[in-house]
Amino acid sequence: MIRASVAVVLLALSVLPAHAQSTRERLESLELQVTQLQEAVRGQALVELSQRLDALEAEARALRGELDILQRENEERRKQQADLAGEFDRRIAAIEARLAAATAAPVAPTALTPVSGEPTTETGAVSSETAGVVPTPPATPSLPAAASAPVTTESPEALYGRAFDALKAANYPEAISGMSGFVAQFPTHPLADNAQYWLGQTYYVTRDYAKAIDAFTALGARSPDSSKAPDALLKKGLSELSLGRSEAARASFNEVLRRYPQNDAARTAREQLGRLR
Repeated sequence: MIRASVAVVLLALSVLPAHAQSTRERLESLELQVTQLQEAVRGQALVELSQRLDALEAEARALRGELDILQRENEERRKQQADLAGEFDRRIAAIEARLAAATAAPVAPTALTPVSGEPTTETGAVSSETAGVVPTPPATPSLPAAASAPVTTESPEALYGRAFDALKAANYPEAISGMSGFVAQFPTHPLADNAQYWLGQTYYVTRDYAKAIDAFTALGARSPDSSKAPDALLKKGLSELSLGRSEAARASFNEVLRRYPQNDAARTAREQLGRLR
């Protein structure tokens, strides 16, 4: 009996180390599997993250490409609008110059009026029968040739046309000199307001916005009812906006709406006010 008990105990002791070893191996195997799973999950996450980053980069490249296209198209539209506006202004100025030249052209002299009581022919000349009756006027002393030569001066229309040609040719210094000179020499001429407006426009085109504001303001002050006054006030606001003077620009645009609500300049002023909100 005792021998049998001892045998059982020995058998149990021999089994325990084997069982412990098996459990350790299973734990190590489980730990290995967990590590492998963690690495797999981590690798999968990195793959997914990399794929998402690639997709975002591709989308960003596509958006940048679309933005570049839109910017180029916008720039082309701006250039086309500027060209159209310049062409329109040039045509208007040319028409104005022709009208002013026609208005200021001297009237051709009519036939000489005969002396009262003297018979004339059909052409208005004194008839040969009475030609000898007309007294001969006394001779006047002749003047030196240099003194009798007429003084040649450039007509207002020619000065205006030359300045406007310079503006069309993008010769801005000559255009500024010509327009400012015209206003100084002929302040009451029908083309004076136009010259003042184109002076401001030349400053605006050359981005000298401060002088453009002064020129447009001068036109509004001297001729608020001029046909150029609405556009001058609008361009004054645009010049102020270009200088970052938002409140001053807002005031100018509102003034356009108040003074000239039916003018085309009011529509542009309303659009600019909408963008400032």
